[in-house]
Amino acid sequence: MSATPATEKYFSLVPERDCGECMICCKHLSISAPNFHKPADVLCSNCIINKGCQIYETRPNVCRTWHCLWRRVADMPESLRPDRSGVIFSLLVNYDPMELFENTYIVCMSLEDRDIFERPEIAAQINKFVDEGSLPVFLSIKGAMDLAYPSKEMADAIKKPKTTRFPHLVDEGKMWRVKYESLIEPLQVQHARFSSQFVTR
Repeated sequence: MSATPATEKYFSLVPERDCGECMICCKHLSISAPNFHKPADVLCSNCIINKGCQIYETRPNVCRTWHCLWRRVADMPESLRPDRSGVIFSLLVNYDPMELFENTYIVCMSLEDRDIFERPEIAAQINKFVDEGSLPVFLSIKGAMDLAYPSKEMADAIKKPKTTRFPHLVDEGKMWRVKYESLIEPLQVQHARFSSQFVTR
């Protein structure tokens, strides 16, 4: 299935934008790879503060291919680099999801507490993802995930059109689901291609 502008936008890197001194993903994300495991919220033992990864040339593929959305989305401001904002924005693509909205979604992970989502520049970026209206948006705080978009009422109508308590949203929910499901396979394909493109870098 071919890619579309809605899927391609998340699978390139912004030219001349790099991680700099940011090591947020090296600390706050868990890593599970052959011969290498690191729990979340623990700085990777291979990190040297203000210098980078001491095994950079032989680092696991997951470290080579994962990039936060600040690296991928050009209109995200410099202030939203994770070490500056306290939030990691990322796209997750699953091949064996537990439920519908976990097929592929945007997650906004706070490194502090829920109040951080109220900061103007962070709230504005969350609203941009919501306004696009194509992918679910989750807020993550200390491992707990809250669905920010679609709304709880719309989510109920999307997943349970026959039994929902919000029948007035069923038609809109069906249209949303058709659009969302049409993006899942292209996003999975792009995700696989993106990973392979960056394996040796």
